[in-house]
Amino acid sequence: MNYQTKKSSLFLKKISRATTTFTQIWQVRNLWVLLVGAFLMACDDPEEIGTELFGQDIGLAYTDTLTVDASTIQLDSMQTSGIPSVFVGSMSHPVFGDYTAKTFFQPTNIDTIKIDTAGTNAYKASLVESVDSLALYLVFRRVAGDTTKAQTFKVHRVKSTATPTVSKVYNTGDALPEYDPTPLATVTRNPLKPIRNANSTSEDTSKYNYVKVPLPMALAKEIFAQRNLSSANAVVYDKFKDIVKGFVLVSESSQNAALSYFSVGQSMMDLSYHYTYTYRKTTGVDTTVSVNKTTSFYFSNGTASTGEQNVRWTNVTVNRKGALANLKKPADALKSSDAGGYVYMDNISGLAVKLRFPTLLQLKNNKNVAINKAELVLEPDQPLSGFSRITNLVAIQENGANRPLRYTSTNGFVYANSETQIASYATKDNTYTFNVTSALQNILSGRATTNGWILTPTWIGLASSSSTSVSVLSSSRIVAVEPVQAVFNAKNIKLKVYYTHISK
Repeated sequence: MNYQTKKSSLFLKKISRATTTFTQIWQVRNLWVLLVGAFLMACDDPEEIGTELFGQDIGLAYTDTLTVDASTIQLDSMQTSGIPSVFVGSMSHPVFGDYTAKTFFQPTNIDTIKIDTAGTNAYKASLVESVDSLALYLVFRRVAGDTTKAQTFKVHRVKSTATPTVSKVYNTGDALPEYDPTPLATVTRNPLKPIRNANSTSEDTSKYNYVKVPLPMALAKEIFAQRNLSSANAVVYDKFKDIVKGFVLVSESSQNAALSYFSVGQSMMDLSYHYTYTYRKTTGVDTTVSVNKTTSFYFSNGTASTGEQNVRWTNVTVNRKGALANLKKPADALKSSDAGGYVYMDNISGLAVKLRFPTLLQLKNNKNVAINKAELVLEPDQPLSGFSRITNLVAIQENGANRPLRYTSTNGFVYANSETQIASYATKDNTYTFNVTSALQNILSGRATTNGWILTPTWIGLASSSSTSVSVLSSSRIVAVEPVQAVFNAKNIKLKVYYTHISK
């Protein structure tokens, strides 16, 4: 054995490249190439491994795909108050079951219903006022289900004894305020036709159609009677809600058809009216002036300083099918092995996926471990026609009892402490990929309190921190914003780990 070969052999006893089966050892003839390659291999990203790695002996480097235990869990009731949509309808999904939704909302005005202006003060004696119409304009935002079937929308007036408040958070399970069983108005759309221009990227009426619901003239006159002729005590915001408590909207069809999501920011109630007055002239012909006006009442009113002023929420009931029928209350869990090997996510009813990694701690093997890189990869099944794909998944730490882990001080969620808290869908690969390098290192080092995460498609506030990663804004609520679901074969959920044993 020559000197160079002897040196290489001694070094290979210190560092080797191996797979988990330990069946191959790469032979390297050039010692300097091996030294550089080993350094880069062990220190792919020094910030991910930690500065304690430097100055220590480097051991074997491995790759492994760890076992993932996957379950579907039922989250607590989903928040539907204060979100960008109200939704109604009935929908049938062959996997997730049958859904029925109805919603409550309050419209209020920010402009006074005022006739008297500076130009008409001198002509009150000749002023003639008339209300013309009152109508709801419900602008679509999303639809899930079969839009070819007829949908009948009914608007009911909430009773005067109702006391909804903006200070309370309302969920899918909360009953709506008591309302008159006889609808104020009924409109049928056949077919639904929610999209006006499919090529538009705008979230307004240039892309989406709307449903116009004419309301009774009696209600229009009741509201118009609150006009403020003297410009004092304007009937706006809470003063208007004292008169009209709000409305309940339901949608019916002979067969389960679709859930219609209406934009809170774009939808409104319009009161149209006009008035005339006459210029009395001492000589010549008198002049009569006619003015047409519209006052809009918005579903969402408020400012950054005042916050949301109107109350709204959607009540949802779900009749689940198959194995998912076993999920009946919060924290119920269904193992993938008890559901044909599958796990499920549902933004509407609050189904999430819980993942645990039972063999993770075995990586230590009584040694110190540095995670060079770790990726959690999920490959979804294709969504059914009429249903949307999940855009983003978010990872929250699990508390050991099938619920999200929360901070004691704020009650906010404890998200996966890693490079990627949110994974966006990659069309090319049909995957969601989380970089969980730091999160696994925290589990192995004992800094993380649990060995599991909850993945959910629900919106909880996203913030872009850089061009390559997205983080989550602090929140304590999970919100039912979009009608999205996902089905995963548990075999297609993989945790890939690249790690190194190190000795001190």
